[in-house]
Amino acid sequence: MTVLTALLTKRSSYPPFQTTIGKSVTISGIGVHSGLTVELELHPLAANMGIIFERSDLKDNAQIMAGINRVVDTRFSTTLGNSFGVTLSTVEHLMAALSAFGISNILVRVSGSEMPIMDGSAGPFMDLLQKAGIVVQEEKRQIIKIKKNVELKEERRWVCLEPADKICFDLSVDFQGREGLKPESGSYSISADVFEKDISKARSFGFYQDAQALYAAGLAKGSSLDNAVVIKEGKVMNKEGLRYQNEMVRHKILDAMGDFYLTGLLLYGKCSGHNIGHEFNNRIMKKLLGTPGAAEIVTL
Repeated sequence: MTVLTALLTKRSSYPPFQTTIGKSVTISGIGVHSGLTVELELHPLAANMGIIFERSDLKDNAQIMAGINRVVDTRFSTTLGNSFGVTLSTVEHLMAALSAFGISNILVRVSGSEMPIMDGSAGPFMDLLQKAGIVVQEEKRQIIKIKKNVELKEERRWVCLEPADKICFDLSVDFQGREGLKPESGSYSISADVFEKDISKARSFGFYQDAQALYAAGLAKGSSLDNAVVIKEGKVMNKEGLRYQNEMVRHKILDAMGDFYLTGLLLYGKCSGHNIGHEFNNRIMKKLLGTPGAAEIVTL
């Protein structure tokens, strides 16, 4: 663990300077929809470069900048795209890990159209980033500070962003009694340490019946009990059971962190919500950034 990483694990705030990783690192895994092996490389970038995704399997127009307005699909995961029609899906778990460590500048090279799902959580990406180390750069860090409440409400779901001096989440999820599942809730003030211990290992989840429908549609070819919590007849199919008592709502927090960090800037404020997902995450961030006076970009 680098000195900076050690400091981050003990603090609820982040250093006032931009950061990148100390060295290039690689990992491979399965694409959750294609079922194909995907190679992932992370490389350091200079200050003010931001978070850049690159399809290493393409020769031209292969780069996609992280950005809220780069989101082109939110049905099963968060998918980014560029103006040439090049896309990359399932970016949220890595983005959550980058957010937890406050990494400002990095090149993410991927050998296909989707990120490797790994074990369905952000844990493997946290380990990879710690292996790479974190380097402080000379340029000052900017953050997004929420100045006034912004919210979205629908029949069975809602989300509200409000001012706070730290990054915190208070979310709940309710499956309407499906297969006997009870509602879950979770409230956390985020630091690298809190994320690593309490959030990062929460896995994607779903119902066995829904998975069969996806398989029949030619989707989720790489999905398995190795990378998702699967519920069948009200019981967890995974032999090891749950990693946390409220693992599903913790994964919702993980996803929200990743989706919010597509701005490339840490969001200082509180996110409260019920039954939110990728589409809601993207819409609330667009509303926050598009509402005059709702947010301010501050240099630390």
